[in-house]
Amino acid sequence: MVNITIPKYPVIIPLGSGNTQTAISNNNHQWSVSIETNGYVVRSLSPNDVTEQFLSWFNEPNMLSGLNLENLNFTIERLRSFTASFDNYRNYFLGIFYNDEIFGFYTIDVNLVHRTGSITTGIGNNKFLGKNTLRLTIDAVLDYFYASRNIEKFTARILSKNYAMLFNFRDNTRFFLEAHLKRECRAPDGRRLDLLIFASHKDELSSTQSNERQTTT
Repeated sequence: MVNITIPKYPVIIPLGSGNTQTAISNNNHQWSVSIETNGYVVRSLSPNDVTEQFLSWFNEPNMLSGLNLENLNFTIERLRSFTASFDNYRNYFLGIFYNDEIFGFYTIDVNLVHRTGSITTGIGNNKFLGKNTLRLTIDAVLDYFYASRNIEKFTARILSKNYAMLFNFRDNTRFFLEAHLKRECRAPDGRRLDLLIFASHKDELSSTQSNERQTTT
């Protein structure tokens, strides 16, 4: 059962890019996202959501390695500022919550002209690792953005060495492997790394979803 809250006016920054975006409104909350699915809540983050615990796992080396980032050395003030830079229109920073505890995130960078979204995700709290949390939340995220934010395609760029993250996309019926880009990016230590591009399209449902829709119509 998915319960999606649609804002009244529905309308990634890549981590570590150094880019800043100017919000369209002084009140980003009016475009905020809130999704409930499978006992989890995925919603837009505000600076008030940044706690010491959130900061600690966001700065973890394993987290940064999976994102191909050097040590960002976020302080709580810098992470709050980073969180505030997302405008919930061109870019989104969504927290994944269970019982009001944040343990993971999605960032989504939107190209408004081409109606595409680039999605990045991570699980920071170790007690939620290996529990299929991303698989249990990502369908609702896709459905929301396809239905309410005028997105027609999502892509996820994943390092070929990030086996934990590949698990969530490799056999996911909402995504397919679109490309294998060899030696596409540089690691912080200078090594060149392969990227795997997974894609999801609004107009391409999985066979499971198609069967479910036929059953309910």
